[in-house]
Amino acid sequence: MEITVIVPVKDRREHIGKTLDSILKAGIAPKEVIIVDNESTDGTYQFCEQYIKNRPNITLLRETFPGAAAARNKGLKSCKTEWVYFFDSDDLFDYNFISTFQGAEVKDYDMIAIPTKQVVNGKSEVRTFIPSEDPRVQLLANVLNTQGMLFRTQYLRDIGAWNPACRIWDDWELGLRTMLHQPRILWYTAHPFHTIYVHSESLTGESFSSNYKELKRTLTIAINDLQSSILQPLSTYHAQHLASLYPHLDLLMYPLYLRTSILLGLLQNEKMTGKCKKYKMAAKALTIFRADNFNPTFSQKCMGNLLRIYTMLGGRGAWRVALKASLTKSARKVNRKK
Repeated sequence: MEITVIVPVKDRREHIGKTLDSILKAGIAPKEVIIVDNESTDGTYQFCEQYIKNRPNITLLRETFPGAAAARNKGLKSCKTEWVYFFDSDDLFDYNFISTFQGAEVKDYDMIAIPTKQVVNGKSEVRTFIPSEDPRVQLLANVLNTQGMLFRTQYLRDIGAWNPACRIWDDWELGLRTMLHQPRILWYTAHPFHTIYVHSESLTGESFSSNYKELKRTLTIAINDLQSSILQPLSTYHAQHLASLYPHLDLLMYPLYLRTSILLGLLQNEKMTGKCKKYKMAAKALTIFRADNFNPTFSQKCMGNLLRIYTMLGGRGAWRVALKASLTKSARKVNRKK
């Protein structure tokens, strides 16, 4: 099983060396490592130039279009192995990751989904991992994240690769789009891999409010994809495999509506707690839902408002409530259709 690991990097001069060391010193190293610099200004590119000397299995590329998604696609174009994996530039690669799947029966799979560890405020924990091929789970739990997806290279190319229009939640969007194509997934559940560092700026500060426009863009892309998929292919692959598309697209708008409600609550929480002094009320977050794409019922609006207020007041775990509500109501609807 030959794997290429692609690492996008921007302004990580102090971290990229440790990350690359962890990848190359794994029990079985990848066939190739592709580093894609995304317009670094802190000397990261120059550091990588020196690092790759006398290391023929590492390639250094440049991508001028901003965003990790564009950088990952740049690396994907140069990938020559059957399998491809994406890693971030400030995390630590698991020593046993590649050796775990070496010799495994993977010929009948399009991807391998794996659990990962994350470090938050110095505390290590396992990221949410629910082995389910239901797109609603991805919508609300973000199970398929960047380091949680090992793709067969051609399959990832077939479904359209990463979406460079998504600057935030690009792995969530790709995971959702992947689920819509109903891939053959090998779920690995024995133990988590890697050490993923969640930095303070991704938890507090002005993370949601300062990135509001980018968050809304990704949500809008997801909504448009769901709507257009009913009438036209998501990709060339779907055009050739019409039966591969998830059959209940109309059931996905409600969980997407709840995810947006939770986002709105997070935005309003930042306003209330003074984490974002310049931020105005974020009611516009829900305007991406229109009567022509989704018209929530009274009970659905009540659930959305409940989750928004709960999150606004600092409540945790709203996505679990949203997931339970989505799956329960959706299951009833599917049963009535049968």
